[in-house]
Amino acid sequence: MNKICEGCGSILQTENEEKEGFVLDINHDYCLRCFKMINYGESKIINKEVDRTSLIKKINNSKNSVIYVLDILNISDELLKPIKEITNKVYIVLTKKDLLPKSVKDEKLINYVYERTLVKDIFVVSSTKNYNIDNLKRTLEKNNEREVYILGYTNQGKSSLINSLLEASGKNKSLTISTTLNTTLEEIKVKLTDKLTLIDTPGFVDNKSILSYVKPSTYKSLVPKKEIKPKVHTLKPEFMIILGNIIRIENNTSNEVNLIFYFKNEISLEKMRSIRNNKLKENEKVNIKTNNEDIIVEGLGFIKVVGTSNLDIYSINKDIILKRDKLI
Repeated sequence: MNKICEGCGSILQTENEEKEGFVLDINHDYCLRCFKMINYGESKIINKEVDRTSLIKKINNSKNSVIYVLDILNISDELLKPIKEITNKVYIVLTKKDLLPKSVKDEKLINYVYERTLVKDIFVVSSTKNYNIDNLKRTLEKNNEREVYILGYTNQGKSSLINSLLEASGKNKSLTISTTLNTTLEEIKVKLTDKLTLIDTPGFVDNKSILSYVKPSTYKSLVPKKEIKPKVHTLKPEFMIILGNIIRIENNTSNEVNLIFYFKNEISLEKMRSIRNNKLKENEKVNIKTNNEDIIVEGLGFIKVVGTSNLDIYSINKDIILKRDKLI
């Protein structure tokens, strides 16, 4: 009988170190990749893209309910699309509430997602702070759920959510948590209680996330870990802002533009003249016009634009820049 890694779900093997599931000793509970992630913070990407259509078809056929996990900072129409493909009962869990200012109310976030999905069971949680985890667990038990799939894109907080639910059930955390793509490689069944089992699934790869274009170590330095303090900037004509030395934002109008940045507090924001300044101009350019909308830097955070704007944005890949209706 094959033994699987308790962290990522891969079948353990001792033959090939370059393949998933490699261990030095078959008696180990975690593959070498997960062991290094857990103990040393080392990241190793294994390119194993998930067939979303096949996975959702399998879940629909099972008739089991689904918890769809979504990072609050990165809510977008693109990441909400899979929900419309699911025919079973869906719970939406918005993770990482601790990263938004405390003044942002849960109800506002819930209404925003409900209007776009019509899903009634929406929970705002923080796995780090164990916020609302008990409420989610009680709801699953009250609804007599037996097996529930955990679904979502990579780096939305799926493994952290399961570990928090395990902790709320008096059990030890077991899943590997990392900022690396494809931490979970195979389905993993996690027995939460005698009656309730969670099925963790490999995350869908979001090719529009900045994580697909930078090294894991770089991404790790850009991801917020504590409450974000919004930074307000007025951008005059012929001026630009350099965000974290990775994104250039130019005001392309004759009017001032008011921008509120929701990113890791330590990320630098440099304001300077754009004329005869080629900093980051070698990057891909996209023009974004907004009217009281947000601009998302997929995988990092977002910019709330007050009023109208016409911005030229240069980034490592233009696809990571998205627009959405104002979140807050």
